Parts: sequence; structure tokens; C-alpha cells
Amino acid sequence: MIADQGGVIARVAPGSVGEEVGIEPGDRLVSINGVVLRDVVDYQFYGAEECLDLVVERTGERHNLHIERDLDEKLGLEFSTPLFDGLRECANHCPFCFVRQMPRGMRRTLCLRDDDYRLSFLQGNYVTLTNLDETDWQRIAEQRLSPLYVSVHATDAALRRRLLGNPDAPDVLEQIERLAGLGLSVNAQIVVVPEWNDGEALRRSIDALGSLWPTVRSLAVVPVGLTRYHRGGLRVHTPEEAGALLDLVDAMA
Repeated sequence: MIADQGGVIARVAPGSVGEEVGIEPGDRLVSINGVVLRDVVDYQFYGAEECLDLVVERTGERHNLHIERDLDEKLGLEFSTPLFDGLRECANHCPFCFVRQMPRGMRRTLCLRDDDYRLSFLQGNYVTLTNLDETDWQRIAEQRLSPLYVSVHATDAALRRRLLGNPDAPDVLEQIERLAGLGLSVNAQIVVVPEWNDGEALRRSIDALGSLWPTVRSLAVVPVGLTRYHRGGLRVHTPEEAGALLDLVDAMA
């Protein structure tokens, strides 16, 4: 779908304002109060006003609807997809990426590697924050998109770039500190790879993220998982390494 087209409506809740004004499944909500919708986040944010001017498209024709309602009256619209302008796919090359460990021939939806901060906000997907531009930062601030779920893996910038397979990845601590300055929060994740980001590197990462509480609300430490289709040259933890990992995390919790 082209970015300036809004979202296709899949369902209109019975008894909702949307039903009362005649919106139907299959219609396309193009804009609210003059703002063309990019995704469900825009719909929720700009649709929160009492007075709404909607542009709705049906069978190629656009219709203008003016709505005045109480704030507790819901538009009641559900969409065929949460993203109207397409998914932001991941441009990193993590050697432990679980999607890259899928066997060949699987359906395409299982092979999509998303790195979309909007799905992080909407669905709790972990993202790397490596593909944000200044427009994204302005939107995150304006719409208060919090919490975001962030795959950190390592707080040392050089080590994180190696883990992400992305030499241009920004400093994640600087990004989290920027979110802190906006009053927003993060749930963080570290996938631990033996001989890469475990041991002392993991200790430093936990310390650095812990110092950013309450911006960093939680930290999940996840041992790397590998399938028989893995081609990244990594290995899983030995029982002894797994025990040491648990002891380290338990001691720092």
C-alpha cells in the first residue's frame, strides 16, 4: 500500500461511532484531521480528539465525515494490518538471527525480519533502534511511544556492532539516554553468545543498563539458541557455562 493511502478497515465494532456514521469493512480511512495515517499508532493518536474530520475512501471515491463525540465514545475501527505504509525490515546481520536459521521453503511470513519501532510499541517486538532517523525520533517524542522493547546485546559500541553485523550501528546507550530525556522507557534484551558477550562483557552491560533505571524497566538475558540450519559459526553454552551465566545474572539481579 502506498504511504499516502491510509489503512483498510477490516471490522467496525457494533454500536460504535464508526458504525453510526456509516463506515464499513473494506473502506479505507485515509486521514484524521488532515493527517494522512501511516499506521494504527497514528489512528490511535490523532483519533483521540472529540472533534474529528475523517477522509474515508470507498470504491475509489473519497468522502469527508465530520464527527463530534465524547471522549469515551470509540470510533471502533479495526484494520487489516497495523502498518499502512509497509514493514521496516531489519538491515542488521546478526550471526544468531533466528529468522536466518529457518529452513528453506518456509512461507514468506516466517522469514520476515522486522525491525520496526512501531511494532515494538504496539506488540512488544524487540528492535535494535539502528534504523531511526530524526523524523522517527520526533514522532517517538510527540506520540509518547513507550515502552519500547530494545535488543541491546552489548552496551560496548564496538562489540554491539559486531553482534549486529552492522558497523554503522549507533551507540545504544546514547539512544536510551535520549529516551530517558524524553521521559520514555525501555524493556531491554541481551542474547548471550558464548565467547562473544558473556562473562565480563555481560557484567558491564548489565551494570550500564542497571544505571539507567527507571528508564530501563526490565532486562531479559537470553542464552543463544541455534538450529541445525545455523550457518553463523556459533555454539550454544556448555552446561558449565550455562550455570556460570545463571550465577552471574542471579548475583546482579
